[in-house]
Amino acid sequence: DDKMTSVPGVFVAGDMARGQSLVVWAIAEGREAARGVDQYLMGQTSLPRVLAGALPRA
Repeated sequence: DDKMTSVPGVFVAGDMARGQSLVVWAIAEGREAARGVDQYLMGQTSLPRVLAGALPRA
């Protein structure tokens, strides 16, 4: 999940994605969003993925 919304080039993470939640989830989702932005802008990314299963689904 690259955190891109239905609007190309617009990404969302943290409380905007799931509503008020734990800050650790917001941080992890922010990292995933940063990875998605990097992939979108650069065509590739070397940023690490958040561990699978570390993020509960909204």
